Amino acid sequence: MKWTRYGADVLPLWVAESDFATCPAVVDAVQAAVSAESFGYPAENQSGLAEATADFYRDRYGFTARPEWVHPVADVVRALLISIEHFTTPGSKVIVPVPAYPPFFQLLQATGREGIFVESFDLGELRKAFEQGAGCLLLCNPYNPLGFVFEREELVGITDLAAEFGARVLVDEIHAPLVYDGRQHVVAAGVSETAARVCITATATSKAWNTAGLKCAQIIFSNADDERVWQGLTNATKDGASILGLVAAEAAYRSGREFLDAEVEYLQANRDFLVAELPNALPGVKLRVPEATYLLWLDLSETDIPGNKATYLLEHARVAVNDGAWFGEIGTDCVRLNFATSREILHQALTRIASMRK
Repeated sequence: MKWTRYGADVLPLWVAESDFATCPAVVDAVQAAVSAESFGYPAENQSGLAEATADFYRDRYGFTARPEWVHPVADVVRALLISIEHFTTPGSKVIVPVPAYPPFFQLLQATGREGIFVESFDLGELRKAFEQGAGCLLLCNPYNPLGFVFEREELVGITDLAAEFGARVLVDEIHAPLVYDGRQHVVAAGVSETAARVCITATATSKAWNTAGLKCAQIIFSNADDERVWQGLTNATKDGASILGLVAAEAAYRSGREFLDAEVEYLQANRDFLVAELPNALPGVKLRVPEATYLLWLDLSETDIPGNKATYLLEHARVAVNDGAWFGEIGTDCVRLNFATSREILHQALTRIASMRK
């Protein structure tokens, strides 16, 4: 989709998938499954994915996940949908921090819930939102599209506040493997016993290993009550992960760690290149240096680009980025740029952007 949405002359720096070659361990595992004609219904207990996910969370983040509380789902958005529908107070409102990952808005429509939009994680602002009847907070950790990571103290404050109101924190950790500058991702569910009670975690190999099309994410429970609820749900609610997705995800977590380390190193260099060079190509741009993700949020309100910024970049520079308004009204005059591509393509994009102003 990334390279086919627009014309062949367009450099696609929009949707959050990478242009990198697939991790060899993932390719080998999928090819072996194809050779074995493993195309039947996946059985959850036939895969080592739960153990692989738990091991990865322990080794990378210092978080102990019980493998029997880790389950495959089709994707992270599906995990959040299930969590809203079956683990929050029926009819309760949903707190959505903005700018927000666009499918979060679709979750409101799909569940028939009202959204409460907050522009910061200030505990005072969140308290007001919970006081309005919110039953959960959608937390993207690390945060897409702004690229920041949460500190332990922040997560303690957020989860303690949710617990005070009997609410849940539904955590999207899909970008967790992609953290820069020697930082370590902090798992929200692991910051306290309270957090373990209020959090439900959703993650996937989709971003770090570029496996979105294989349809397999993981929902991770951190208390026995949630696991009991899960076991009571029908297969029609829970099913959707593909058997090749299970194979790919297990291989990524088990054997794709060196690949991940090299990818993070390359992405960090891409980030640093853009942070240094974008202001020269586009005077007036305001950006925040992402601590995680391969996404760069650009405020173009003080540039000389007229009208819709993403449309102008597409039409005049032939560079496709995400329109900031997709992430909420607060994103007007902003764009999101994906830098998970080659340095050569980033050079070309900056050259085009600089040339369009001449």
